[in-house]
Amino acid sequence: MRRPFLFTIILACLGAATARGQVIQELRGHRAAVYAVAFRPDGERMASASFDHTIKIWDVDAGRVVRTILGHEDKVLALAYSADGRRLGSAGLDGTVRLWDAASGRPIACLTSRNRCVQAIAFTPDGRRLIACGEAGLAEVWTKEGILERTIGVEPERMPLYATAVSPDGRMLALSGLDGRIRLYDFATGRPRCTLEGHADAVYSLAFSPDNSRLASGSVDQTVRSWQTATGKQEACLDGHRGSIYQVGFSADGRRLVSAGTDGEVIVWDAGNGHPVHRHRFPGKTLCAAFTPDGCQVGAGSERAACYLLELPRRVR
Repeated sequence: MRRPFLFTIILACLGAATARGQVIQELRGHRAAVYAVAFRPDGERMASASFDHTIKIWDVDAGRVVRTILGHEDKVLALAYSADGRRLGSAGLDGTVRLWDAASGRPIACLTSRNRCVQAIAFTPDGRRLIACGEAGLAEVWTKEGILERTIGVEPERMPLYATAVSPDGRMLALSGLDGRIRLYDFATGRPRCTLEGHADAVYSLAFSPDNSRLASGSVDQTVRSWQTATGKQEACLDGHRGSIYQVGFSADGRRLVSAGTDGEVIVWDAGNGHPVHRHRFPGKTLCAAFTPDGCQVGAGSERAACYLLELPRRVR
């Protein structure tokens, strides 16, 4: 049976929208810029951190707030879920690192950092430790019980640190900050392994690939770079943004890389060849982005106090 002409046009338009990707949810509730997003490992919840001093937990399917977490006394700058999804870590401008029960939002611990401002946190894969770094140039290793186990100092002393990441096998720790250099350490001993040089400005985000072989970095110099962790050599320079890049992240299968820029764009890259495979421009500056665990969507946060869930075209997943 022949389709009516109008029906054919509607199907074509819907197909084009799917090919481009579309914002399937605009999540409103924060009252100031959203600086970090993180997905619970089961993909059912997304946490967002804001300059309004709050953390919100969203039901991903329903697109609604299920909980607002209060406690921070200043801007919240960092979020991370433990691998088992039972704990949520947060940190910010108030100089504290906080641990929360992910299911109830109940506070577990409030840890006072020697960093005046804590810019980044990361759980170890086993969830037994949390690494925090910040303005004082210190990387602190906290146990899950809230005990400061050790501190890793970075040369030059007191250089502000803006990003940290732990490799999925738990063997490597990466730190970066104001000088644009990325330092890799043996996590067990704290000994330096190598320094990665190439960025021309501060590095605000780091992410290891799931197989530990690559490290991605995002910088104020408007580039994303990919590094070989075994050799420390730069593998690729991904040039596509026209603004500072504050968050990068790999998909769970390691095939894709996402970056968020203050040019308003979220770009999905082919992690193998470094080519952009999808891009979406949001209103205002985009400050953060992360893949859902299944790689079908990207969560993003904006300076305009909004979170977004972007459905990716099938060819990109």
